[in-house]
Amino acid sequence: MSSDKLHEMLRRVGLTSYEAEAYIALLSRRELTAEEISRITSVPITRVYGTLEQLMLKGFARIVETRPKQFHAISPDRARHDYLSYLRRKFESNTFQIDDNMKSLQRQIEPLYVASHLQVKAEELLEPLDSLGAMEEITRKYLQSAEEEILISTALFSWVPKIKLDLKKALKRGVKLKILMQIKENRLGREISELIDSGSAVRNTREPWHPVRGTLIDSENLIFVIWAAEESKRYWNPIVYTPNHTKNQGLIRLFRESFLFRWTNASRVR
Repeated sequence: MSSDKLHEMLRRVGLTSYEAEAYIALLSRRELTAEEISRITSVPITRVYGTLEQLMLKGFARIVETRPKQFHAISPDRARHDYLSYLRRKFESNTFQIDDNMKSLQRQIEPLYVASHLQVKAEELLEPLDSLGAMEEITRKYLQSAEEEILISTALFSWVPKIKLDLKKALKRGVKLKILMQIKENRLGREISELIDSGSAVRNTREPWHPVRGTLIDSENLIFVIWAAEESKRYWNPIVYTPNHTKNQGLIRLFRESFLFRWTNASRVR
């Protein structure tokens, strides 16, 4: 086979032109120095060592520790095996790198896809609130405009004094109010008793702990927070995720259906 034909075949399997020339030169001699390879090929002396390093990395050549250093061609059978192993390692490495890049890219383009293909922006699904205080403020805002129904799911309801007047006004407007909460040792507390007297329905959940506190107003506005962990000793300083407000009907439906299921299984108060 002519050198040109062999050069073409080596190029087809992935070697560079310089690598193919150097390997053909090594095949024709038992051992060659870098300077000798540069003389009998078109590989410049400034490129010959880099070319030989790549040939060794790919499994086509090895170095002979002599003075000066000489290079030896790997047998075709071994070269085929080693080169395929090199290509597999390179493919796996490239695949992992591409996967990492794609994950980063996905985070950047996901909002664009959602906005254009699902007709909703990701940030419109949830409105993050800065704090529990901000959550209570926006809850009061929607309580003041409630027209039909208010569903409240909470634990000890320690924040009831902040919204008691708004709830009483809503009850006077004919709004139905359901409060699902934990009642410790059958002690309702003055504020809850007042709300019951004003027409609120209250039930004691049988669950020892529930990870969601939320208020749903007229099945249009849901203000909620998810507890990161149960706080049995420090109710005034709970560990929670960021509070949120949403108008999304999917999330509202999930909350409402969960609330009504738990309501059915809760104990009546009075």
